[in-house]
Amino acid sequence: MINKVDNKTVFFSNVQNTIKENIKFIIYIVLAIIIFFLSFQIYLFSKNKKIFELSVQYSDSKDLKSQSEFLETMYSISKDKSFYGLLASMELINNKIINKEYEESYNDYLILLNRKNIDNIYKNILGIQASYNLLNNISSDKILILLSYVDESFESFVGFRLEILYLLSLAKKNNEVTESLYDEIIENDIVSSSIKERVKKINEFEKNK
Repeated sequence: MINKVDNKTVFFSNVQNTIKENIKFIIYIVLAIIIFFLSFQIYLFSKNKKIFELSVQYSDSKDLKSQSEFLETMYSISKDKSFYGLLASMELINNKIINKEYEESYNDYLILLNRKNIDNIYKNILGIQASYNLLNNISSDKILILLSYVDESFESFVGFRLEILYLLSLAKKNNEVTESLYDEIIENDIVSSSIKERVKKINEFEKNK
C-alpha cells in the first residue's frame, strides 16, 4: 500500500517537474491558441461586416437617379469577390447588352465564369443567362463556349441547355439536328413543361412559315 502511495507521489512529482521545466513553452502554446482564436473571430466579424456594408450599398444603388453614379457604384462593388460582387458584375454586363456591346459582354461573362471562387451553381446560372442574353448577337461557336460551363449533371439546367441548342440549330437551319433536339426536349421527363410549350410553339411557327 505504501509503495502505491509512493509511486503516485513520484508520478505527480515528475508531472509537476515536467510542467515547471516546460512552463514557458506551455504558456506560448496557450497564448498562440488564444491569439489565433481572437484573430479568427476578428476576421469573421470584419468579413460579415463587409458583406453587410456591400449589401446595403448594393440595395441603396437601386435608388440612385443618375445612371453614371449607379454604374460607378456597381464597378466599385464588382471588385469584391463576394456574392454582391458577382451581382454587381452582372449589372455592368446587362448595361453593356442594353448598349449593344455584345462582344464586350461576352468577354466579361467569360471572366466571371473563370473565377475560381464561384460555386458551380452560379456558373450554371451564368452560362445559361449569358447564352440567352447573347443568342443571335454573337457567333454560335461562342454561345457553345458559354454553354460548356453548364454542368449537365445539374438536372435543373438540362431543359434550358437543350432549348438554347434547339434555337441555335434553327439559326443554322440544320433541320436534322433541330428535329432531333425537338424530340429530345419533348420526350425528356426532366425538361419543364414551360420549356416544352415554348419549343412546341416555335416548332409550329417554323412549320407554318
